[in-house]
Amino acid sequence: MGNTFGFRGGLRADVADLMQDAGEHLRSSGVFVKRAVASQYQSNRTGNDEIDESSAEELRDAASYVQHNAMLIQVPVVGTARTFWRLSDEATRMIRKLALILRNHHSVCKCLAAPLQASNVWVGSAGNAKLRGARFTDKGFSVERVREDYRNLSRVLQQLISISGGDTSKLPPDYIDFLSLLTEDNLTNKDEFLVVNHAALLPLKNRCGHSTEAFLMLYDRIVKYLGKRNRAKMNRILSCLPYQDDWLDTATANAKINQWIVNVQNTKEYRKTTLDLLRLNRNVRSHLHEYGHDDDVEEILYCEWPMLLVVMEKMLHREGELQDTDIENKFG
Repeated sequence: MGNTFGFRGGLRADVADLMQDAGEHLRSSGVFVKRAVASQYQSNRTGNDEIDESSAEELRDAASYVQHNAMLIQVPVVGTARTFWRLSDEATRMIRKLALILRNHHSVCKCLAAPLQASNVWVGSAGNAKLRGARFTDKGFSVERVREDYRNLSRVLQQLISISGGDTSKLPPDYIDFLSLLTEDNLTNKDEFLVVNHAALLPLKNRCGHSTEAFLMLYDRIVKYLGKRNRAKMNRILSCLPYQDDWLDTATANAKINQWIVNVQNTKEYRKTTLDLLRLNRNVRSHLHEYGHDDDVEEILYCEWPMLLVVMEKMLHREGELQDTDIENKFG
C-alpha cells in the first residue's frame, strides 16, 4: 500500500447521488422491528449471528439509527478556541462490526453474493451492526471479490454519514484514511487485519481508555521493543510519523497540553523530534490524572494529532510487526 492519507477516487461522491442511491434501497419505516420467520439465508451464518434473519432482538434499520445517533459530531478542542469534527463512538462501533462481518466470511473463503446495500445494515440496541437480506457465497471467491466487498462497504458508510446529516467534507483525516484503505486496489488478505483494527475506529469517550491503551502498546513496540532489537525498523517508522515540524508549537499552544510541557520534571525538556512527540503523548497518557483533566485528555490528544496513532499502526503493519501486538483487543 502507498504511504498516502488522502481521498482516493470516488470518496467525495456527490451527496445528492448518494442519497438518491440510498433511497432506492433503504427502508422507510424508521422504527424498531422484530422478525420471527426463518430465512433462506440462515444457513449462511458464521456462528456469531452476523446474518440476522430470525431474531428476538429488536433491530433498527441503519438509516433510522444514524438519523437518531449522529455519525459525525463536532467537539471542542479543550485548551483552545477551536472545534473538531470526529466520528461518534456509536458510529465507530457499528463500522468496525460491519468490517468484522466481512473479514470473518472472507476468512472461510466466502464473499457477498450481491453488492452490500445500506438496506442490508441493521443495528441492535447495544449498537452492534448485523446484516439482513445479505447472502455470502463461496462461488467465484477471489481477492478481487474481497476488494469489491470493501469498496461497497466504503460506499455504504458514506451514504449513512450523509443520511445522518454529516458533511463528508468535514470527515476527520484518520477516517478518510480508513475509507481510502477500503478502496485500495492492491488490498491483500493481510491488510484485512489492519481494516478491522484501524485506529480510526477506536472509541474515545469512555472510562476504559482504549485509545490510551492502544497508544502505549504501540509506543512500547516501536520505541522499547524495536529500539532494542531492530533499530532500523524503529527509525523507518519514526521517519514517517506526521507532525514532525510543528507538533511542539501545537502542544504549547494548547493550554491543557502545555501544562505537561512547562511542568516537566526529572527528565529532559522536549525537543522538536518525532521521538519526543511520542514521549510527550506517552507521558500525558500515563498521567491522565496529573492535572485533573482525565475526562478529556484523550480527546484533546486525538483532536490535535488525529493521524499520529494511525500512522504508528500503519507503519508497524508495513514492517510486519502489528499482528504481534494486542491491538485487536483494544476496541472494547
